[in-house]
Amino acid sequence: MNDYIPILLRNESAKRRLVSVEFPVIEQYNRDREPEYRITIEPTAEGLALNYKLKPAYNVFEVKTSLMAGYPFIPPETRVITALDYPCPHLLPGQQLCLWKQGSTRRTSRWDPASFTVIFAVMAAWRWLACYEIWKQSGEWPLPEAR
Repeated sequence: MNDYIPILLRNESAKRRLVSVEFPVIEQYNRDREPEYRITIEPTAEGLALNYKLKPAYNVFEVKTSLMAGYPFIPPETRVITALDYPCPHLLPGQQLCLWKQGSTRRTSRWDPASFTVIFAVMAAWRWLACYEIWKQSGEWPLPEAR
């Protein structure tokens, strides 16, 4: 995993975070998962992409979470690769999930780089997809709007 560091981040403290925090939590997440549900990491022109599958209820979804050069101060972007019904609540163009308060500042965003790791983003995607499956069956989004 260390080969990816120069692609994502250019400053030393951010590199230390990847090595000391992010990669270990990804390895821990993968440890108890079936191989098809483990996170794989690939370099991109903008940073790193985490590719994985989630099954919140009945369906399996392919998901990609991108860590851009400003991560962790810029929240990760998560897109569902599997086709979703559109229009759908809380789904942005390009099947990007609305996980953080859109249009917010760092101070008002629900993403907190001091408290969250990329695995928090994976769990937020799981929760979003669980809501999506409920919405598909009931027509109602089960969680309140972000404020």
